[in-house]
Amino acid sequence: MAQMGYQSLFLLPHGNLQRVMRHIDGVYTQRYNRAHKRDGPLFRGRYKAIVIDRDNYLAALVRYIHLNPVEAHTTDDPRKYVWSSHHHYLRPKKAPQWLKVEEVLASYKSPQDFHTFVASGNEEALVKFYSSKRLAPFLGDTDFINKIREGRTSFSGEHTRYETGALRPQVSSVLRDIATLYHVSEESLLHGKRGKRNEPRQVAMYLVRELCNKSLHTIADLFSLSSYGGVGAACSLIEKQLTVDRGLRRRIEQIRKMASKIII
Repeated sequence: MAQMGYQSLFLLPHGNLQRVMRHIDGVYTQRYNRAHKRDGPLFRGRYKAIVIDRDNYLAALVRYIHLNPVEAHTTDDPRKYVWSSHHHYLRPKKAPQWLKVEEVLASYKSPQDFHTFVASGNEEALVKFYSSKRLAPFLGDTDFINKIREGRTSFSGEHTRYETGALRPQVSSVLRDIATLYHVSEESLLHGKRGKRNEPRQVAMYLVRELCNKSLHTIADLFSLSSYGGVGAACSLIEKQLTVDRGLRRRIEQIRKMASKIII
């Protein structure tokens, strides 16, 4: 069975989306695999949140997501796709309470006008943004991005601290937290022994990539690897083990919580 890809946009009041996504990637994947007698990751790629300029890109991003099944040739009309929230935008009074459609629909005279907007097709710039092999942490114009990087804007409670590219923990802090949790030296995280399994070192690569948003090449240099392929292999192994190892999930969750308290 091929892995599934997913893209979603949520407006949450309590900032708990990452917790939900980890549950889906972990517990749900385990139960699905047991029910269907399969193993391995269920979804393609890691969950990653981005910060968007809602004034200029929110409606366009919703449109992009609602058109995903059309672009995938699953349907010829987003209104027909039962797994999409598009039909809730067209009948907002019947939308579930957790789905916040009002903010998008406020810019249109009627739900039908919103549907006309969606049916008009995606902007080329947005398609290019999501076609990139390395997804940028921000979606907005130059002024918006500069404001974030210079600390001249604030974030809503919908984003956990390390989900926002401008507010990420330092690599040294993440390594210190991992060393503390595993009762090992930071040196042992950065320099492994060939042919010997080193879970703390693999977790360090995985979390430096996730929490600090570092490239595979940068992580390979940091961990004294001759090729970035070793980083990718370590991250893939941890992702696979997270679907079956409850203890590993607890340890990584604890490190995430520790890292989220340290802001640069």
